[in-house]
Amino acid sequence: MSGLAGAPLGPSGVEGDERRPIVYFILGGLAVLFLAMVVVAITTLTGTEKPSQAAIARQAELSKLPVYWTVRRGDSYGLIAEKTGLTVDELETFNPYVDPSTIVPGQRLKLRAHVPPPKPKPLGPKYYKLRSGDSFGSIAAKTGKTIYRLQKLNPKMKPTTLQPGDRVRLR
Repeated sequence: MSGLAGAPLGPSGVEGDERRPIVYFILGGLAVLFLAMVVVAITTLTGTEKPSQAAIARQAELSKLPVYWTVRRGDSYGLIAEKTGLTVDELETFNPYVDPSTIVPGQRLKLRAHVPPPKPKPLGPKYYKLRSGDSFGSIAAKTGKTIYRLQKLNPKMKPTTLQPGDRVRLR
């Protein structure tokens, strides 16, 4: 089928050149809609609300609490909440697998949502000063290092030439 000027008609009976502005209009509208959605998502996700003074004070108060509460005879969630300044709901939230009616003396309850990780052990001394009768074996036993490790850290020291007052590197 062909139009008046001999150009082929599309399935809707409209020549191809007349449909192009509609397609561009639809594509432009979709692009604008996409940009608007991106702007809304970015502004929503980067909220700039500041915590209230009360919330800041509450966080400071909670950070002074110990991480755990050891249950004593006669303790209940209500009594623990009174002593710590928490609510019973907070205690239940921090300890989801504990039945409040079955707590026993000696049991530990969390008083915070996020328990900080344990502090790392101190590295210990960097050097050991030799005393009379010391050897790599006795130093290893005293410091918890292996003989191999001590020899590797002290390549110039020979086990047969150790003297009191020499410094052996430990780490």
